[in-house]
Amino acid sequence: MAQAVLTLALSSALGYALYRRRIPAGMLIGAVIASAVLAAVFRVGYIPGPTKDIAQVIAGTYIGCSAKREDFRQLRSFYKPVIMITCSLLLVNLAIGFLLFFAGYSDLLTCLVCAVPGGISDVTLIAVDFGADASKVLAVHFCRLVVGVALFPMVVQRITPPMPEGAVQEIPRSGRTAADSRRNTARLLAALALASASAWAGNLLHVPAATILFALLSTFLLNFSGFTVQFPGWLRQAAQVLSGAYIGCLLDSSRFGRLSTVILALAITVAVLLANAAAFGKWMEKWFHVPMREGMLMLTPAGAGEMALISADIGVNSPRLILVQIYRLLIATAIFPQICLLISRLF
Repeated sequence: MAQAVLTLALSSALGYALYRRRIPAGMLIGAVIASAVLAAVFRVGYIPGPTKDIAQVIAGTYIGCSAKREDFRQLRSFYKPVIMITCSLLLVNLAIGFLLFFAGYSDLLTCLVCAVPGGISDVTLIAVDFGADASKVLAVHFCRLVVGVALFPMVVQRITPPMPEGAVQEIPRSGRTAADSRRNTARLLAALALASASAWAGNLLHVPAATILFALLSTFLLNFSGFTVQFPGWLRQAAQVLSGAYIGCLLDSSRFGRLSTVILALAITVAVLLANAAAFGKWMEKWFHVPMREGMLMLTPAGAGEMALISADIGVNSPRLILVQIYRLLIATAIFPQICLLISRLF
């Protein structure tokens, strides 16, 4: 218990320090660094398993509460980019998987799962379910996460123009009475309770990535029915700390294999993902008039859950981006792993 308190305390402190320095995803990055150092260097880092579930429930609730019914009107003219996103994600998944396999990183199934565009904890758990080498999957996805939350947002900020004012939606902060605040708090607690119950039911059914997937779907349907919730920023930051602390404690370099092979695999993965995101952002801007910053974030190296938690940190609160992240999360947890399993059996 003392180790968990120490890990959370230092993760929160470093995360807040980076956040105050206006580093994109500072809360998440600081938590990952602090917990990884405690776990790998001092051997005292520890986060109990339920912490991951709590963070995933909060992340799923945040995503589900972010999209509104009227946002779906945009999808009527956005189906072509969605098809493009799907094809791009699948091609990159297969390309990275086979490149890692030919580089000798691991067996084909493990390499393909390494390239699944989902969150680190979700994909690692799916790897365990499929019998893949979870430690090697974790190594690649840990690097994807670090690049996705540390390097990628800063690169996007530097090479893309700011989002147009009409594409950014700010949550109203004024004009709310105490009664409104109490009502929103009650609605938030109800949404979190529903998300928790749905996640529990999904785990009973042994669905891969059930926690975040069922939490997202249940609150999304609740929100779509008209039960709107304004998600507080402090709770999103708390989820960043919990996720980062848990992920950092997973890092164990002794399980990753030869260093040269790991470095080559990580270099291949990062190069392909960043090149694809840059090209895709340009295509989206040219063909569909989507701001390049928003288009690149749709194919971020990080998972949909992590990106949903940090996209607001770099000035992007686009409902369209949230909808794409919901779609990406669904296909990354329910469809792509099955395709990887089928291909590995065929070859």
